[in-house]
Amino acid sequence: NMRSKVKMVRFLSLLIIAAALVIGGATAFCSSTVSTQRRSPRLPLPNLQARRQHNEEQEDVIPSFHRRSLLASIFAAAYCSCSFLSSADAVIELTQPSTKLQPRSKLIDSIFADQMATGMTDYEKEVEKYKAELFQKLFNSIGGENSSGTSVPVIVEVGMGTFPNAKYYAQALSSSTIELKGLDIVGVDPNSSMSSYAQDNARLYGLSSSLRTVNGVAEDLPFADGSVDAIVTTLTLCSVVDQTKALSEIRRVLKPNGGKFLFWEHVLAEDNKTLALQQTLLNPVQTFSADGCHLNRRTGMNIQKVFDGKVDLNYMTLEDKWVIGPTTFGIATV
Repeated sequence: NMRSKVKMVRFLSLLIIAAALVIGGATAFCSSTVSTQRRSPRLPLPNLQARRQHNEEQEDVIPSFHRRSLLASIFAAAYCSCSFLSSADAVIELTQPSTKLQPRSKLIDSIFADQMATGMTDYEKEVEKYKAELFQKLFNSIGGENSSGTSVPVIVEVGMGTFPNAKYYAQALSSSTIELKGLDIVGVDPNSSMSSYAQDNARLYGLSSSLRTVNGVAEDLPFADGSVDAIVTTLTLCSVVDQTKALSEIRRVLKPNGGKFLFWEHVLAEDNKTLALQQTLLNPVQTFSADGCHLNRRTGMNIQKVFDGKVDLNYMTLEDKWVIGPTTFGIATV
């Protein structure tokens, strides 16, 4: 009867609220903490070393605080519109994607971009050593003249976001064993609100003349076949709609006989059944509240399939990152 139905609805509502509170410590979108870090000021720093020093000082004086809950990011999911920024080192020409981006909320995009700009500090500090080694390995393996006859490699970062990897590009470029005249970096992201943050980070590390940003999705990249020297994804493949299609698209645009794909992605736990079960149970909530971020994907296995096993594949667990701790990373070669 009607009374019993009302009681059932109330019970289910309370159950959902209780479940949300219990899992409130889970990370929202590949990030486990929120800090009070402000956006980096646009200072005319004289050189790369000064830029790095300024960035480190900013991080030292900014305290971090409570874990971001899944509920806090229910309003922070986003994939959106379209914009370009010019690059002085531009080499590659962009093509027209075959599909149109779905319209998104600019307000939600803006909120999400701000959270990603201020909420990744602790995570990046923990993975800095591993990422720095990975990017150095990538830069030591790319170079030579590209199709345009210049020594400027084309690197596409899919799901660039706020460009937290800028410092790894700068570090690896300055100590690369291969002499490079510059970089043509194209950041692809469906959220147009990420662009200004990405440019701020590029400016801090002396990469502003190398970076262009374009709105797009991993499943339909705006590049010709075999035109890109390297592609980078970090905490991106958890959220793409069709991971197999995205990986196939990445392989399509990479140059044959040597194109590189650097990846750093959280995945389903391989060595902890309890954690894997927690990831599986929490996955529907995470997917709903964190812009399609999946906790239970076997990304490493899928990369091996698409790249025919030509993958330097690694796996580790970040102990204090809970459901986004299990991580696969490495470099695949076409």
